[in-house]
Amino acid sequence: MLLHHAFAPHTAAPKQTRRTLGAFALACTLLAGLAGGAHARTYHRVRHAVLPASLKVLTFGGAIAATQQKVLFTPYEQAQKHTISATPWDGTLDSLKKQESLNPKRWAALMMENSSLQVSCSLGLLVRDPTDTSNASCGQPSATIDYAMAWDHSRFETPPNWADFWDVARHPGRRGLRKDPRTTLEIALLADGVPSEALYRVLNTRDGIDRAFRKLDQLRPYIVWWSTPEEAARILKSGGALMGSVPTGEILSLPPTEREHFGIFWSQRLAVNYAWGIPKTAGQDASALALVAWLEHPTQKQAFANAWPSLPSLTEMASGPADLQHLPSAIPVDDTFWDTHLAELSTRFEHWATER
Repeated sequence: MLLHHAFAPHTAAPKQTRRTLGAFALACTLLAGLAGGAHARTYHRVRHAVLPASLKVLTFGGAIAATQQKVLFTPYEQAQKHTISATPWDGTLDSLKKQESLNPKRWAALMMENSSLQVSCSLGLLVRDPTDTSNASCGQPSATIDYAMAWDHSRFETPPNWADFWDVARHPGRRGLRKDPRTTLEIALLADGVPSEALYRVLNTRDGIDRAFRKLDQLRPYIVWWSTPEEAARILKSGGALMGSVPTGEILSLPPTEREHFGIFWSQRLAVNYAWGIPKTAGQDASALALVAWLEHPTQKQAFANAWPSLPSLTEMASGPADLQHLPSAIPVDDTFWDTHLAELSTRFEHWATER
């Protein structure tokens, strides 16, 4: 983020860009012991900036926050001798607008879905790289989290798929779904028989959108809505739903005695991109710029990817059924589609969800 044109030779950077690059250089000095001599040699001269005692960030709760604390926040705290205070939130544009109105300059960084970050960027809610006119000028994806269907093992003789998710006659019970058109409309079309490779080709038409909402109509009385990854897992763990969409890592992170209660439908899972943004009111704060530059560095992206459990273990894959041994890739959620259609479809979805 805020650094893509940083090292073009013989080019004078604007004032804001120079400030940003200085913060990035400061952040990169922290990587010297982690990322090898190249970073140490390139950034060894920037060592004297003083960062505040505490940085406040908004992220997601549950296993996501626990993993971030272990592999991202704690190493940064140890290197800089100050704390990162993480607060859970729902990652929505409405929440961001409220935070910026009520608590300006409070938050150094926030984690949100990449499509939300792109829309927030276009609305002027986030710090933008003045040298970058693309949709990525407020941040780059730094984590990919898979969402899949999980179900109660004790209630099924054979593993269900998305079509079974809609079959309330054979499998009576509540279903957990995200109260957001993203992932929810995709799941509805998958359940209606749309092939993975045609998903956005269908969804990018008026008939396809109508088809997804008609499919959701069939399930409306049985839906338990969730708004955050942590809430999705909590609904399943509490028995609030027979099955539901959930980040796979939230289930795989459970203690073995809890994990064994749940199966996961791997074949048509969805991969959602997340990114770190800087609220517009924190735009002059070098400590916020430094933190987010550090979080977005490839070293940190890889650290989170290595620590976040997205797939079954090698032991499970080797000893499990054939579908575990040859898992297809996750279906990427199309950020470009949602960047274009999120406002329109969110309004329609909210109206649909509140209908009786």
